[in-house]
Amino acid sequence: MKRRIIGFIVLLALLSSARGQTSYSYRYWYDDDLSTLQEGSANGETTIELDIGTLAKGSIHALHLQGLDARNKWGTVRTQYFFLSKERDTQGVTARYWYDYEETTAHTVPTANGLIELDISCLDNGAHVIHYHMFNAAGEASPVRTAYFFLWKCDRESTTARYWFDNDEKTAQVAPTLNGLINLDISHMEIGIHAVHYQTFNASGEASPVQTAYFYMNELQHALLSCQVWIDDKEDEAQTFPLTDDDIVIEAEDLSIGMHDLHVILLDNKGQWLAERTAAFEVKAPTVSITLSSPLETFSCEKDLDFSGVSGLKAYTAAGFHRLSGNVWMMRVDDVPAGEGLLLTGEPGTYEVPVLQSHSFYANLLVGTPEATVIAQTADGYDNYLLSTRDDEPGFFLADEDSTLAAGKAYLRIPSRETAGARRLKISFIDEPTDIKVLIDSNEHKDAIYNIAGQRIPAPQRGVSIIHKGDGTTKKVVFK
Repeated sequence: MKRRIIGFIVLLALLSSARGQTSYSYRYWYDDDLSTLQEGSANGETTIELDIGTLAKGSIHALHLQGLDARNKWGTVRTQYFFLSKERDTQGVTARYWYDYEETTAHTVPTANGLIELDISCLDNGAHVIHYHMFNAAGEASPVRTAYFFLWKCDRESTTARYWFDNDEKTAQVAPTLNGLINLDISHMEIGIHAVHYQTFNASGEASPVQTAYFYMNELQHALLSCQVWIDDKEDEAQTFPLTDDDIVIEAEDLSIGMHDLHVILLDNKGQWLAERTAAFEVKAPTVSITLSSPLETFSCEKDLDFSGVSGLKAYTAAGFHRLSGNVWMMRVDDVPAGEGLLLTGEPGTYEVPVLQSHSFYANLLVGTPEATVIAQTADGYDNYLLSTRDDEPGFFLADEDSTLAAGKAYLRIPSRETAGARRLKISFIDEPTDIKVLIDSNEHKDAIYNIAGQRIPAPQRGVSIIHKGDGTTKKVVFK
């Protein structure tokens, strides 16, 4: 992938000014690898597209840039060092870095796609460490990252180096050189004086003599860095994490919804303070995803839910049952406690329902199933009904013996003495409490037919039937 590196605008400006014109040709390559050589030309532009897709992240690199002079000859090579961050968010606008443990010398520079331009002219030969963190446009800081490297003088034409520490040549490693730089991992070394032995190789494979340099590993360089983290003013609840390439995960389930402050302190292995940063973040209300595959489904959840702001989705509890009409009254609710059995209506699709502490209690005939449950037809004096659609009409139907209902669903449970063995119950939706009286009145004015045993029947049967009229009168009818 090609990415714009705005940080190298100064080098291009120098090339154009050297020629005294705005149109110029250039070529560039990375580190000491001529296989990365690229050429181009510009007309009045001071930025170019550079391909950094093959470069190792978390490492120092060198960009070598050459311009074509007025005699049509390649001019002096100009070199700029940079660090390619491991940060996932490459949209940071600035970075702050410092070498070794001299944070007072920290530099703040612009970044581009995770690149940090470095000035290493102040460093002596030997082992060094670079610390850096990134800042986005809102001023939010990433954790402080650390990388080790070794600086020595070597032949500019060298393309690779072979090195080992102390007298253990069996551990020798081969690595590409970066115009005198190589990234080293020295965090495993003990405190004290050490020697690094190295030799370089040119493109023909010819080796330089082995050279030796000494350096002292002090306590700070050897330290396993860590960070201390707390939220808002709860410093007494601070947690400590080692600094690794893995993300640091902080449990924040108890935080209130809204803005909070995250405090981070970088520490050495003695607990000594190295750096500090505070960043603001927002906690949003968590949600539960509910997917409807049909316009009418039962549902239950182990979390309190708030349906009040969910467009297109309605939740109902079974508030009551009317014996004469066989209607189950479904009352619309918004504030739903965990585990409550519900009937949901809406267009098929996925809805995000906020998790919010409930303060309600319902007398509810729907029973939620937190796990897959076997539903008996009749148990403990109750008849159990499952939601189904038959003859294009939805309703609650008497469960078959030992039916299994999936987790996160609900079934209807009504005392057997109230259902009179009915195999199907109808559904009546009530969106407002005032709708209950209208529903009762309309049901009471319908005729009801009973047999001589007092059981309700759908139509008169042979023998004696009792008809209870909607106006309150009763009469016996004999059918032969």
